[in-house]
Amino acid sequence: MLIMIIFLVLTALFIIGTALYINYKKKNADKLKQSKNKDTQKKRKSRSKKQLLDILQIKIKDNIICVGNRYSNVIQLGNIDYNMLSDTEQDSIENALIQTTLAIDYPIQFFSTTEFIDTSNVISIIKENNTNNRKVREYKENLIEYLQKLMENKNISVIKNYAIISYDGSYEKALEELNRRALSFIGNLLRAKIVCEVLDENELYNLIYRELNKNSALYISNLKEGGKNLYVGKKQKTKRNKYIR
Repeated sequence: MLIMIIFLVLTALFIIGTALYINYKKKNADKLKQSKNKDTQKKRKSRSKKQLLDILQIKIKDNIICVGNRYSNVIQLGNIDYNMLSDTEQDSIENALIQTTLAIDYPIQFFSTTEFIDTSNVISIIKENNTNNRKVREYKENLIEYLQKLMENKNISVIKNYAIISYDGSYEKALEELNRRALSFIGNLLRAKIVCEVLDENELYNLIYRELNKNSALYISNLKEGGKNLYVGKKQKTKRNKYIR
């Protein structure tokens, strides 16, 4: 009788232990599955949002490009018709450019690129000006149509020149130093009647995008969403096509 009771107790303990072990294994399996799902989602998310920092190791904040510990301002250089100036004016400009060159004691690069004509800002300004005059409205519509066709014409392009002023060091020091260098550089060129401006964040993204997509007349700022992502998923591509139309 005693042996039977011991056997029954051991059997009950075995059943309870087996149930607890199966439940424990099931919980661990569920946790492992959830962990794998989270890792998979993170990988998919990281693949679907490749940005400049991930691919080109370039970070843009405000009007500064960061590559490693080098921070840079990009300055768009204006143009002058040198051949239309008098000899005195040419000499004055040459002297101003020489003084500008002598004042440069920091890393600087110059580059030129061809870009398609962008008349979107002018079109926006024209559309904002409302009028009740029928003839003026007709003229506006014709002008907007002409400017749109001009912008879409890939056979027409302009040459733009840029200067890249750089500073190696901390971000806080770069803000102060780049501002000082840019103001000095722009002021010296203004003496040579060359008007310049520092590109802001959107203009920097547009410049990089155009350089990577030479056959495109689009601007990142026109893509609205996903514009700064170099890799575009299906959902983003659908949104982009909607904006382009």
